[in-house]
Amino acid sequence: MAAATHSTRTAAARAEASGRADGAAVVADARAAFDRARGDLARDGVSPQRLRQTLALVLPVAEKLWSQNADLTGQLAQARTCPVTGLPTRAAWTAQAHHVIADGPTVVLLIDLDGFKPINDRFGHDAGDAILAHIGAGMTDWAATDGHAVGRLGGDEFVVAMADSPELSARIARLSALLTAPVRYRGRTISVGASIGLARTADLTGEDLANPLSALLKIADAEMYAAKGRSRRGRRLARVVPRPIRHLLARRAGR
Repeated sequence: MAAATHSTRTAAARAEASGRADGAAVVADARAAFDRARGDLARDGVSPQRLRQTLALVLPVAEKLWSQNADLTGQLAQARTCPVTGLPTRAAWTAQAHHVIADGPTVVLLIDLDGFKPINDRFGHDAGDAILAHIGAGMTDWAATDGHAVGRLGGDEFVVAMADSPELSARIARLSALLTAPVRYRGRTISVGASIGLARTADLTGEDLANPLSALLKIADAEMYAAKGRSRRGRRLARVVPRPIRHLLARRAGR
């Protein structure tokens, strides 16, 4: 098994090195062709035959560059999208969240699923992936209605950036319902709970205003673990059950 794994990694490394070499060769060919074209166009009296020859050199390398750019664009899109949930990854979500904050008063929600690990342990990772995919699809639909920025930070942790509004409580209630909705998996019904931490830009002061997104995530993280009933280190403080959304909102609003 170890030998097979080493062989696979070696083959992948060779393929990556070969891809880099091919890319560098395309760029070198393109530079030479474009230099020749610029030189021909700058000179007077260049024959039509010479121009046709130059064009014949430029077109193929231009097509290779366009193809290479399309491949890189596709790879970047894949890297910025979680393959299981279809949601933006941390980097992609962060860029979106900055735009939401720039548009006005913002709420950030940090979500951690309750009871997710036991599902993986009991039914296998495919069952866990089924839960994650279901949540990803639901969050995508939920966000599309009002233009919220949603993402998966990793594991069973999700994040939302949304405009603050009077309808906030109802929107979070809908989100909570879809997060905890039962999922059918191989003839079984499985589900998880969800602890949600909330932070508002309206509550930020002082130094937090210099980097509002970082401050919001820190506050939401603390709220989420308070809702979960345990510390960051995992020490039990209370029963691990999410508090009602109305209590969470009331606590933030009262600060």
